[in-house]
Amino acid sequence: MKLKIIPKSEQDLSKFFLMIFPISLTLSLSIQFLRDAYFSFSNLLPNNQIFNYGFLDKLYNQSMFGLTISISLMLVFSYLFSKSIGRLLTFFPLIFLTSIGIVSIEFLDVILNFVPNVKSNSLGNSTALIILKIAALSGLFLFASINLLAKKEAVIFHSAQFIFGGLLFYLISLLIVNKNQVVFSDVLLTNTFYTSTHIYVTLSLIFLGIIHFLMTKTFNSILFSRTLASITFWGFLFLVPWSTAKFYYGSVLPNWLENVSIYLSFSILIPLLAFVVNYLKTVATRDSENSNEVLLKLVNFATFIFIFTNLLNIVSGFENLLPILGLTNFVNLISQGYLASMFFAIIALSYYLIPKLFGREVTFKPLDNFAISGLKIGYILLLLNNLFIGINSGYIWNAGANTGNPTIYGEGFNLAWSLIGINYSLSTFISLILFISSTFFFLSLLKAVTSGNVTKVEEMVASNE
Repeated sequence: MKLKIIPKSEQDLSKFFLMIFPISLTLSLSIQFLRDAYFSFSNLLPNNQIFNYGFLDKLYNQSMFGLTISISLMLVFSYLFSKSIGRLLTFFPLIFLTSIGIVSIEFLDVILNFVPNVKSNSLGNSTALIILKIAALSGLFLFASINLLAKKEAVIFHSAQFIFGGLLFYLISLLIVNKNQVVFSDVLLTNTFYTSTHIYVTLSLIFLGIIHFLMTKTFNSILFSRTLASITFWGFLFLVPWSTAKFYYGSVLPNWLENVSIYLSFSILIPLLAFVVNYLKTVATRDSENSNEVLLKLVNFATFIFIFTNLLNIVSGFENLLPILGLTNFVNLISQGYLASMFFAIIALSYYLIPKLFGREVTFKPLDNFAISGLKIGYILLLLNNLFIGINSGYIWNAGANTGNPTIYGEGFNLAWSLIGINYSLSTFISLILFISSTFFFLSLLKAVTSGNVTKVEEMVASNE
């Protein structure tokens, strides 16, 4: 395994991000496990300035939704963007510096959580570094725009569109979170649009960029419809950013924003159906004899999670469900669903890239299968557990409020906790499963690139001539 300190090509840069992605994922899931443990078993564990739920929750938000997502986006951009536009990236040295800079700043933001008296918002972003993030991402977005305008293919490959959109909304989310938060309504509005742009839209576009590449190149399929791909792109680009505000129905957010969120959430069904039809029709044309069945199952699983998450996002806007689901763990379920779909798409891409970048075959031995199965089981349990907590807690809170017996304190709280307490304890063990499985996933990749059978390395785009 050879990793160059200063990459000279998109291929070398992709190798770097491919190897640090599982490390970042494992780090984030380890923090998630500690956070959940301190929520459920705080009385049994030592508490100090670091080991407490509040600090670990903020640290998790920054490591998972900052560092890990930025690495994911840079991995997808460094490999797929050049492949999609059919040319070498112009200004590659500057692209290398800005992409490394973005990840480095996000990593520094995680470290600054341990430094006392450093100001940060509720999402874990340090106010001292947010301007640097915006500057670095603006530079990368500029270089991506230049390369997009100089594309070699007559019709741009759709993966590049989704990746470009992911960069755009990552930048928009940083501009949103940089807004001054004076009163509670400012905080709520900022968090609402940050969640929708940074998590819902950015992760969806990263996922869609990977899937549109894998379902054609990996399985030797022909894209069924460019029109449906365009409907998917523009639909998720314009509809999903508004879908978060509905979960705060009846709060201090403007009524028009909550109503717009409800109606546009229903409209997500249009691009979702376009994607489902395009995916099924495209995969149906695959070369069954030469297709990697393990990768196909990974891609199918990622797609299933993505469809399931969007359907929950859509149905949560119904009038009789919204009061029950809003402001509960159901909101976390949507975020974790988008996160899981992107992760499994990147896991499939990682196994696809090892032979291409490192010249090593992946044979999917018991270690690999254990890691994949563990992550699948863990995320299914995580999503179902959050769904159960969200529905149960929302139902009993509304029932208590309607009867004049609040369930946020006293006997009402004890009754609510008796229904959902076991699920919060279960979330700790689910997080442990995910942490262990992600560790084995890292070992699986490391074993493949160091001791896998030698095969031919893929040539990136030969030249721009």
